[in-house]
Amino acid sequence: MNTELFKLIQIHHIQSTVGEVIYFNCPHCGKEIAVHLRALEDDPDTVEVYWGKNLKEINEKQKKAEKT
Repeated sequence: MNTELFKLIQIHHIQSTVGEVIYFNCPHCGKEIAVHLRALEDDPDTVEVYWGKNLKEINEKQKKAEKT
């Protein structure tokens, strides 16, 4: 089991228009998880968080959320 439960990231990466994508393994099952962090344009103190199996799944979730 991978014991690394967190990653260090730079705040300016989150506040960019692209954000930051972090990949890590689930500590319970070992499957890879992708997490996308991005600050809102109008409120840089608020961070959007999307997660999924890979970046493609995250992009699909973001598009679905933008439609609603």
